[in-house]
Amino acid sequence: MASASAAAPAVSFQPGRRAPPPPRCTHSERGVSFDPGAAFYRSDSAPGRDLAVLAATLHRRRRPDPSAPFLCLDAMCGSGVRALRYLAQAGADFVWANDASDALHPVIVGNLSRFEPVPPDGQRRWVVSHLDATRLLAERYLRREYFDVIDVDSFGSEAEYIRAAFLALKIGGLLYLTSTDWRSARGYGGKWWRIRN
Repeated sequence: MASASAAAPAVSFQPGRRAPPPPRCTHSERGVSFDPGAAFYRSDSAPGRDLAVLAATLHRRRRPDPSAPFLCLDAMCGSGVRALRYLAQAGADFVWANDASDALHPVIVGNLSRFEPVPPDGQRRWVVSHLDATRLLAERYLRREYFDVIDVDSFGSEAEYIRAAFLALKIGGLLYLTSTDWRSARGYGGKWWRIRN
């Protein structure tokens, strides 16, 4: 994706896989139903996801070339709720949903499956991967696959992902950093931070 008008990244497709079962939809967030499965999900962090979707929506509207595909990458997607909301509410043309845990694959695919992975027009809508976030971002950069929005919602410090995220971000793109586990981002991760007298 050397240019802003390029299509979604090329990803190998495994035709022998069965379609995932429909999500149980045990939760709903701002009108989007999803199944969190065994992924960490904090409903109190919905305002942070709201801001991510709002920022992405505004960014999509203000791009220099509104006809180019709007590409989002969720580097640590958990159950995929934020990636799902980028598709459903922010108008993303393509979302790359990544989580290091391959045990979450059925949950993520089940949640995103309400959008056809390859609709009739032949342009992929989403892909799921299970890589370390830094590796994924570095590989996208090396393949010249750049994204309009990169979302990094880490547990702990986001600092280790910033460089790789900037490399995979389109010029003028939006990097959204947050920590659903807000305590660790603020330094309140446990007893280790307490000073003893």
